[in-house]
Amino acid sequence: MMVFIKWLKSIFFKTNARTIFSIYLIFGLVASFILWLPISLKEGVKLSYIDALFIAISQISSTGLTPVSVTDTFNLFGGIVSILILQIGGIGIVLLIAAYWVISGKRIGLRERNIIAAEQNQFTVKGIVKLIWNALTAILILQFIYIILLSTYLVIKQPWQMHYGEALFHSFYLAVSGFGNAGFEMFPANNSFIVFQQQNMYFPQILTAILVFIGGVGFWPLAELTLFVKAKFKKQPYKFSFISKLFVKLHFGLLIISIVVYFLLEYQNTLVYMTPQEAVMNVIFMPTMIRSSGFYNTNTGDWTEATKIFMSILMFIGAAPNSSGGGIRITTLVLVLAALNSYGRHRKQVFMGGKAIKQEAVRRAYSVFSMGVVIVMTSIFFIVLIEKVSFITVFFEVISAFGTVGLSLGFTSTLSTASKLIIMINMFIGRIGILTFIEILDNKKETINVVAYAERDMMVG
Repeated sequence: MMVFIKWLKSIFFKTNARTIFSIYLIFGLVASFILWLPISLKEGVKLSYIDALFIAISQISSTGLTPVSVTDTFNLFGGIVSILILQIGGIGIVLLIAAYWVISGKRIGLRERNIIAAEQNQFTVKGIVKLIWNALTAILILQFIYIILLSTYLVIKQPWQMHYGEALFHSFYLAVSGFGNAGFEMFPANNSFIVFQQQNMYFPQILTAILVFIGGVGFWPLAELTLFVKAKFKKQPYKFSFISKLFVKLHFGLLIISIVVYFLLEYQNTLVYMTPQEAVMNVIFMPTMIRSSGFYNTNTGDWTEATKIFMSILMFIGAAPNSSGGGIRITTLVLVLAALNSYGRHRKQVFMGGKAIKQEAVRRAYSVFSMGVVIVMTSIFFIVLIEKVSFITVFFEVISAFGTVGLSLGFTSTLSTASKLIIMINMFIGRIGILTFIEILDNKKETINVVAYAERDMMVG
């Protein structure tokens, strides 16, 4: 028996990448089993295990795609279980385990620090424990503020009839789903934030857009924000790192570009039928959601084909690295473009933000971008082959899953079992990260080039 256990450990936990993969896989199976149990379902509702697994993977990966209505399927217990899954998936299982170790006083060894660094896309294990603690502090404070503000608003404004307990439940749900960039909600109307848009209730939309933006900007800037606040209380100077400033600038810059392009694409389409206030809210809300969260305040099926393609590109790009969002990550795209610019100018180094970037980072960016395209296009090919539906519908759905966004053109509920498995694989890869997925194939704890072989040139382009 011990030999068998050691064999399993050598297969699933030998490297950092396999450990991360195995942790999320085990958690997904356990979570899906709990959601599948009758105790999680409303009376008279039946849920197939494949759908329960789909929802669990979607929640762990902070996506938002679901083949059934979570409102009509799960009872209060199922809703609370979903909140826990969304929180764990949004923050990260490894990060939460490490936080428990810190609180309990357990010593975190080099092996554990390397796993945490791998999951959080860190360059080094140096300062990793401080990063965990400061990031979690910022996350929990932000979620607490959101819950207080939104629950108070819901009780006062009553977008639908509810008591304070229900308002508190929905606020908790949206706090973890919003920060995790998931897009799940359990509103009775089953129409996401359209319920607020139709009643000209803009406060919940603005509040959630801010939370989603912060959740997608990365844990590193959040950790440094905590250090900044602490320094101000102590009346000490504090300087944000180059990485934090870069993440925020890129995240905000792409948001502004998205808002402008979305407005131009939908100006003569969906925006025509809205009041000026509704149009402004829609133009701000949807571009904020599209790169990582599945909330919506308009019918996505009414978008023009050009808008659907543009939004798909944004979903593929995703949020910042080391964040709750998915996709190839915005720094990957910028690095690839910077590398192309350097190659065109015959420069030996790649520059970003006035800083020279290591070639290893550029290589990783090319790998992530290339593998992302391969995964998405392969998935689209097989689903189109299976489902016999339009290319744009499948294109949008697959990239939404890969980018862990959760927006859909109404296709998720009609997926066959085979297509659901393909979508689940995309969501899972989006959660653990492409680099981790690639490194699963490596059977060695570390790679060392003992011998440098003679190189040959190759014709390309």
